[in-house]
Amino acid sequence: MKNIFFKQFRFNRIVGNLFIFVLILQSCQPEENFPTPKSATIITEAVTAITGTSATSGGQISSDGGFKISTQGVCWDTIQNPTIGKSFSIDTSGKSEFTSELSGLSGGTTYYVRAYSTNVGGITYGNEEVFTTNVVPLMTTTEVTQITGNSAKSGGFITETFGAQITDRGICWSIKINPSVSDQKVSLGAGENSFEATMTNLKSGTPYHVRSYAITSEGDVSYGKDILFETQLVDFDGNVYTTVEIGEQVWMVQNFICTTYNDGTPIDSNDYTWNTADINQEYGLNYRWTATDNPNFAPEGWHVPTSDEWLTLFDIVDGEVNKLKESGTDHWNSDNGTNETGFTALGSGHIYGQPLKTETTWWSSTIDSGSGNPYRWAMNDNGEFYGGPWNGTGFIFSVRLIKD
Repeated sequence: MKNIFFKQFRFNRIVGNLFIFVLILQSCQPEENFPTPKSATIITEAVTAITGTSATSGGQISSDGGFKISTQGVCWDTIQNPTIGKSFSIDTSGKSEFTSELSGLSGGTTYYVRAYSTNVGGITYGNEEVFTTNVVPLMTTTEVTQITGNSAKSGGFITETFGAQITDRGICWSIKINPSVSDQKVSLGAGENSFEATMTNLKSGTPYHVRSYAITSEGDVSYGKDILFETQLVDFDGNVYTTVEIGEQVWMVQNFICTTYNDGTPIDSNDYTWNTADINQEYGLNYRWTATDNPNFAPEGWHVPTSDEWLTLFDIVDGEVNKLKESGTDHWNSDNGTNETGFTALGSGHIYGQPLKTETTWWSSTIDSGSGNPYRWAMNDNGEFYGGPWNGTGFIFSVRLIKD
């Protein structure tokens, strides 16, 4: 009994010593050295090339903190200690020394600028530089008037010169917001009086932006407020159409009535007709499908809708056709149209026995792969929608165009 106890004691002591030995060995193992992330160090370059609306600065990264730089640039504000939470640039050169343009500045305004860089250690900012933009004239853009399908008038006046000498003034325009003198423009020369000019060669049914401008003897450019306008949608014959946006589609509000292709070629008079009952010609022309298939049939930027585009329109209104019908009984027998969409469908009927105010039928540009016949789509006075391939391309129906 005594020997058993002694043996157990020796075993426990050996096990305990082994455990202590293992701990000592583990404590002697070298520790892995993981570097602590550090942010970069960057210096803000002095501001140069100062104008009334722009300037140039940059940065020089003196240390990347031991980690790759992920983003760099400059940030600016009209208050001290600007951050990338407001106006900033991103430099993509990958160089440790870089320059960036500060744009969209206001004339005669004090700005603060700092270079910045980011890595896994976070974002760091350089020293702060301060500068004041050049004083530029205050400009006002006047209302756009006399809008046609290819032209419009606008102008401006100089509210205050602040002593600057004006060497040129005029208007500039573009399909993009805030056009500049590098876009289309009309230059009216030196002067401080109000002015007006005509924009020409515009595209029919197209939104444009216009601004007045003035250039000083120092080369600074001042702009008036951006004004958005849209040219009239006009076909080759000079007929004017209005448009409506439904979902992501833009449709003409009227049925097509042009008798000339957009290249100036007359459409064969056998390929279109008015419904003889349409005495006041309110419902639009009816065309043979062969005429609508001509690539010059529609004004530039518009086309005869596909079947899928017709189906998309009806999906937008969840099959509730009355949302597409003109309200009242001027052009329908039943007063069930709400025209919530502004599409303004009229009961144009057709020459194959469907009287006015009972139905309207439009061509699509889609050909049925099986029969080779074109699709047509229709809605009736009861608010029902239906369609499918028609029996040949020589039949005559209404046309409603959709924007490309």
